[in-house]
Amino acid sequence: MSSRVLLGAENIDQNAWGAINGCEPASLLEGLHYQNRADQLNYGQFLLKMPISADDNPYHGFGGSPFKNQSGKFEAIFTRPLIWWGSQYGHLQELSGADPQWLYDAVRHGNPVLTFVTVHFEDPDWDIYPFGKVPTNNHAVLLDGLDGDQVHVSDPIDGQYWLPQSKFERIYNSRRMAIAINK
Repeated sequence: MSSRVLLGAENIDQNAWGAINGCEPASLLEGLHYQNRADQLNYGQFLLKMPISADDNPYHGFGGSPFKNQSGKFEAIFTRPLIWWGSQYGHLQELSGADPQWLYDAVRHGNPVLTFVTVHFEDPDWDIYPFGKVPTNNHAVLLDGLDGDQVHVSDPIDGQYWLPQSKFERIYNSRRMAIAINK
């Protein structure tokens, strides 16, 4: 990898707002704010504008509630509805399926990347829902830095930190879901 890059995106603590399942909108808003978009909205206001899926399918909108766990529901929102919603605030680019190098290139060009990973970057704990197989420890973070064999994330649960690129890639590659938040 080339020289150190640290965009310095803000960190939104989803739990401080009571949004125990609100990692995707927190990561998206961190990236939008970094690009000077949606600046008039705080996280609470942003959450209220998020599309909720009528059928609890995260491929259609947010499944369930960002504020509580509900039996049988998968509380998350995936890339397509995130892009549909978030594009009213900024320039979003679907990177799902992309090799990790594409994510790193986006960061090198000043564009943080919302990446779907797992809580604490632990091994995925897979389960089957009506819409498909997903990890129950689903999580989203904002990739905003690179330094040698390390990557930097702004994590709505654990804060901002560096972690080994190999660990990031192992978890990211389990699903390869990402969105670049462009200038």
